[in-house]
Amino acid sequence: MAVMVHSRGSGWSPELYQATFDRAIPDTANPPAGLLAHFATPAGNGEWQVIDVWDSEEAFRHFLEKTVLPVAKELGAPPFDSAAFEIYNYLIP
Repeated sequence: MAVMVHSRGSGWSPELYQATFDRAIPDTANPPAGLLAHFATPAGNGEWQVIDVWDSEEAFRHFLEKTVLPVAKELGAPPFDSAAFEIYNYLIP
């Protein structure tokens, strides 16, 4: 079942997000297995947020644990919270 994942954390800058993204997904033509869409934006008050759509929560958790968290740790990134929600409906015009 497809899920939308909302991740949010304080202390992230555009530069830190981009460095993490570039190391976690070095070739955007070859995205991680299960990733369907990715959006990132400042959330105000020094926070950063990412909205992803994955084909399953398992695919997201695998990428998070095996790739994103190690990269974020190497870069000294602050912690962030992620919540997955089963997608009820979507429209891609």
